[in-house]
Amino acid sequence: MTLRDVLRPHLLNPIRLTRMLAYLPQFIRLFYRLFTDPRVPGLVKLVPVLGAMLAISPPNLELEIIPVLGELDVVLIVFITLKVFIWLCPPDVVREHVDRIAHRG
Repeated sequence: MTLRDVLRPHLLNPIRLTRMLAYLPQFIRLFYRLFTDPRVPGLVKLVPVLGAMLAISPPNLELEIIPVLGELDVVLIVFITLKVFIWLCPPDVVREHVDRIAHRG
């Protein structure tokens, strides 16, 4: 399985991409709530911090010269970092926050 196979269902399907963008505000709320929740281990909270450091690291700045590639690598780093962060969080805590967001908005 290649990286393209992983991203293809999400990024190349316009309906899924639109649906993903529609849920982006809820996803940001979920990320913030999980990051500030004391039940999520500190080691897990390092994942987004390290991802942000990787996204703004000097070797990445060199790729900004290339118009499309410079932005795609940052988007890919952020996407994978946030998916791994939520995957590593305790499932019951994730469910609790998802339910709260769904019911209260």
